Amino acid sequence: MINEKDESMYKVEYLGDKFSKDLLTYKVNVLGLYGVGKTTIINKLMKKEIDNDYSPTISVDIANFQVKVNDKIIQIQIWDCCGNDEFAQSTKNLFVNTSVAILVYAINDKNSFENLEEWYNILKTHTYDSTLFLIGNKSDLENERKVNIEDVETFKNNYNDIKIFFETSAKKGENINKLLENIAISIFEKIKKEENDFENAMKDKSSNISHKLDIEFHKKRRKKKWIC
Repeated sequence: MINEKDESMYKVEYLGDKFSKDLLTYKVNVLGLYGVGKTTIINKLMKKEIDNDYSPTISVDIANFQVKVNDKIIQIQIWDCCGNDEFAQSTKNLFVNTSVAILVYAINDKNSFENLEEWYNILKTHTYDSTLFLIGNKSDLENERKVNIEDVETFKNNYNDIKIFFETSAKKGENINKLLENIAISIFEKIKKEENDFENAMKDKSSNISHKLDIEFHKKRRKKKWIC
């Protein structure tokens, strides 16, 4: 999670549901069992109205939106995966070029939490450098809680590459802006690191390593531009 002392470093603005061919696209995957609220979270992130008539995602729904972090516009493509882990396991392109992966469970559904290990293993089989978020949705159902914070912390500690954890209520909008900010800033920091690595490599143009990084950097950026 973003440290409070660092919050003043970033200004995040949602720019709307749009797509530009001139911008690189960064992929966000939202994963978890049916009924945990993945689609509702995404609709809230994109400032859309919630459809109260629940209809589960059949395979994958894809949407694009843009944010501005400080002075940089970032284009995000968000993938809403159905709650079938067998489908996810067999659909390898689901994970290609994933910048951020969000594992979602519902605090009132113990099975959705226990199933996270399967989702985590599928994700790690197909990607290695995505930033992992853990989200406990439906925090408005505290009186029906089946997943204790202590158990979540244990899970998080067992998989120490999970960088961010907090609870949300997509229904009420609680912590949705916080989630949007964390997604945007995480990608922003990835971009800055790539740019810094590239600039450092270019300081010694005669180096073979520098030349290789130059090629790999531009390959990576071309791949990200067309993510589907």
